[in-house]
Amino acid sequence: MNSSDKQEIINIMMETCSYAYLATCDGDQPVVRPVSPIVEDNLSVWVTTFNSSRKVQQIKQNPKVCLAFVEQPSGDKAVTVIGQAEIIPNMEEKKRIWEIASFDLLQYFPEGPETKEYCLLKINIKKIEWRDSWTGGQKIYKPS
Repeated sequence: MNSSDKQEIINIMMETCSYAYLATCDGDQPVVRPVSPIVEDNLSVWVTTFNSSRKVQQIKQNPKVCLAFVEQPSGDKAVTVIGQAEIIPNMEEKKRIWEIASFDLLQYFPEGPETKEYCLLKINIKKIEWRDSWTGGQKIYKPS
């Protein structure tokens, strides 16, 4: 993949992170919910959540996830990340992601990043399916 395609994927994800949906597995049943991922320039993808959430319990049973980013309202641009979620216990990393989040995590975790309920998920990417327009066709990116 060329660097301009990779940058286009990152741009789409960053522009649409308010319209993202995470799918986990509850046994053999997929479960989808809205999330607000944090996307970094190096294509690292993070999701913050509550330790006691159903998604964390589901990820502990089966870490396979799918994360979809969709441009609103047209859906013209879209990125689907297929991979595995990893629970990150490292406090330094949790604080780093807390600082770069584009939204106020204090509204969910008023005691700050050291609260027991604050859970950080890293999405380890296996494959990305994406498009920059409806007519441009679907493309695939696999990290090396």
